[in-house]
Amino acid sequence: MIMSAKVINRVCLSVAGGWQSQDTVTGVVFGPVYNKLGDLFDWQKDNPVEGMKLSKNLMSGEWSLIDEDTPWCCNPASESYWSA
Repeated sequence: MIMSAKVINRVCLSVAGGWQSQDTVTGVVFGPVYNKLGDLFDWQKDNPVEGMKLSKNLMSGEWSLIDEDTPWCCNPASESYWSA
């Protein structure tokens, strides 16, 4: 199945032996398993989804992918996103 970049919302998932990427829309777990979370972030940065960027949620600390052109006020990493 081919998915567009707009559909993929990737998060870091704790799995046996470390961390792995997961598509939160489909639940599909993909990519290599890393025992250091920082190594997984590096892998995700090296294997980006076209039109998307990594963003760290200010409240939960979870990483996810958002559209590259997301305005700062709509980015969960911004204080303005949570103050509305």
